[in-house]
Amino acid sequence: MADVVELVPVNERDEAIFRAWESGKGPQGLAREFSIPVAEVERALDRCLPAFDAQNQLRAFKRELRRLEDLSNEFFTIAKRDKDRDCAHLVARLNERVAAMRGWSAINIRMDPMTTQATQQPSSHDKIKAAIFGLIDRLPPEQQALRRRLAELSPTQALELLGLPKPIDGNGAADGR
Repeated sequence: MADVVELVPVNERDEAIFRAWESGKGPQGLAREFSIPVAEVERALDRCLPAFDAQNQLRAFKRELRRLEDLSNEFFTIAKRDKDRDCAHLVARLNERVAAMRGWSAINIRMDPMTTQATQQPSSHDKIKAAIFGLIDRLPPEQQALRRRLAELSPTQALELLGLPKPIDGNGAADGR
């Protein structure tokens, strides 16, 4: 009877190998049980398991994160309702794990003094704006008054009051300067 080979389609045999592997049997034990080489057991397991690529890893990561969050919600409800310290402790541990999986840690959250100081400094746009207004503040009082008055007028009103500009000569200066 040792020479009788059971004809099981590969996918059914692969699933049987996978179920036995999930129950805790090792590759050597599976190879003996199914009368196949260890390499074939490993290939069968590879066919049953999802590919180890970025997309599947991300999907598995999201699934585990969701499971932890669901558990945390359930135990939080129990801890609040029953004033259960063990459940509250478990919620804290689950939250630590979720935070770690999301990349939040005490090191990342702690404020860096240099970063905090940099956010309090004005932006480069504000610095340029301040420099321009600083130049205007150094103008003679008459020119400052003229600029304030021009700012109050629309461009059309300013041209009506002042008239059209004089033509510019070849060297870039207006006539009469």
